[in-house]
Amino acid sequence: MTSLLTRTAASAALAVSLLLGSAAAASAAAEPELTGLSCGYDNRTPPPPLALGDRGRTVLEARCLLAFWTGLRATDEEPSTVFGPDAASATRSFQERRVLPVTGAVDAATWAELRHS
Repeated sequence: MTSLLTRTAASAALAVSLLLGSAAAASAAAEPELTGLSCGYDNRTPPPPLALGDRGRTVLEARCLLAFWTGLRATDEEPSTVFGPDAASATRSFQERRVLPVTGAVDAATWAELRHS
């Protein structure tokens, strides 16, 4: 049992290291240098824009990416398939950091930065 736990922990550490890259893993404050980041829920190119009140798989992908970049979390009031006030706020924060027009909506430029491609 201990061997299984050790292997599981080692596999998880390797996956995180591969995902974040060695530079980002070395500095917790730095954003990871990733190309083509995708949460794989919708992944259409180009994805449709998102705004307050939208729902569905595209929202699921956007929220997953926002969770990665901003720490956005789903709640009972705003589940992961709803683009509500929390998602809009996280989007505005992300847009400010990336020097994008701060709208709170996920447009083409925001999608490109979220996917970091």
